Amino acid sequence: MKIKCEYCDNTYEDTLPQCPYCDAPNPSHQQVKGAPKTIADLQQWYKDRNLPPYETTRFFIGEDHQGPRAFGIYQDPSNGEFIVYKNKDDGSRAVRYRGSDEEYAVNELYLKLKDEIVHQKARTGYGSPSPSSSGKKSRKMILYGAIGIAMAGYFVGSVAASRHNGYYNYNNTVYYNYDNSWYYYDDVYDDWYETGSYDPGVNAIQESYDDYYVSSSWNSDVGATDWDNTEYYEETHSSSSSSDSDYDWDSGSDWDSGGTDWDSDW
Repeated sequence: MKIKCEYCDNTYEDTLPQCPYCDAPNPSHQQVKGAPKTIADLQQWYKDRNLPPYETTRFFIGEDHQGPRAFGIYQDPSNGEFIVYKNKDDGSRAVRYRGSDEEYAVNELYLKLKDEIVHQKARTGYGSPSPSSSGKKSRKMILYGAIGIAMAGYFVGSVAASRHNGYYNYNNTVYYNYDNSWYYYDDVYDDWYETGSYDPGVNAIQESYDDYYVSSSWNSDVGATDWDNTEYYEETHSSSSSSDSDYDWDSGSDWDSGGTDWDSDW
């Protein structure tokens, strides 16, 4: 997938560690401290989280799974390259990474797996990782807390609202919700911004999510750039915002892979 460099505005593949035009670092090319570095490490991390079988989560670690609807990583025995892939709904394969850097390849699938766990927990009501510790989000929560009783109903509904993560369209403005933090897309500046405390669009959407819902993940019909490529994604998915135990899975909870966008490349 192509991303735009924040410094020179050129576009390049997001799998590259830095912009090939100006050498600026790729903000999404992050190696989380303490993250698995090998396929065996990732298999153990998966096991330690008590996650369901690969056939349930659709994450095949160390396997070249040929069926549709699958994420995976394996080492090609013919040349030793590590391959990170996604098999789409129609069975076609999108290769996320192919190369000799096992740590980078593992990290790509590791981040995707953690993100999927977050969304699965939100969809099933099982819960979600700890909220981001970023200043922006903290200030927003402090503001809501200061409002007090008048906003009590908002707090009660915030957990339920986290189940509605994704893109929305209200009056031709695209919004994105992540765990009840809301962002809007400005098509003039071609960028995402955090909404104010009392955005009328957010208020309307929260009264009837289904009326304005577009998609749980980015696709060409969203009408905006991919929110996952913004600084807000980095903040909310920062390794400092949650611990590995936050990704533990309760064996009594359901995993619904039907909520995954199987038509996108990643």
